[in-house]
Amino acid sequence: MIEQQSVTRSVSSFTREQANTVDIIKELDKLEELVEDSPQIGGRALWVNADRFFVCTNRIRAFLPEEMKRASRISRDSEKMLQEAQDEVHQTLESARREAERIIEQARARAAELTAADAVRLKAEQEAARIISEAREQAVQIRRGADQYAKEVLAGLDAFLGRILGTVQRGRAKLEQQELESSVR
Repeated sequence: MIEQQSVTRSVSSFTREQANTVDIIKELDKLEELVEDSPQIGGRALWVNADRFFVCTNRIRAFLPEEMKRASRISRDSEKMLQEAQDEVHQTLESARREAERIIEQARARAAELTAADAVRLKAEQEAARIISEAREQAVQIRRGADQYAKEVLAGLDAFLGRILGTVQRGRAKLEQQELESSVR
């Protein structure tokens, strides 16, 4: 197995100017050749020269523009932010559900208290219905608020991911432009 230091030395011996002139497609072709030239059984490679493989992949990484590396980091960060936002929305919704259940339970308890006495039974039933109605309305309002919050968080994430996508597209366009310019030369 190749040592990481020798791969790093072979890649670091390239200057950034040289990296800009190297055709990444050729490096990918070399990787394909490694697999195609290896012994195969049933269309599956049995052995690939690991030293050559790691040299090619590390050269490709070294030649990638900073924009692509930055876009990759941003993509990982946005996935983490999206997961955190989804967790927060889930917690908010769960909290709203618990609060609604608590309010309804209080309303039922209050209704039970009011109906205990026969003399005030009718009034208690009316009061209980009013409390339950209010509790349900509060529960609906809490759910609406939680849904609105979730929409706002997701809209913010959508805008953020749009900016990330724009960065990735600009990086790709720049690579294609560089490729065109290098093929013209």
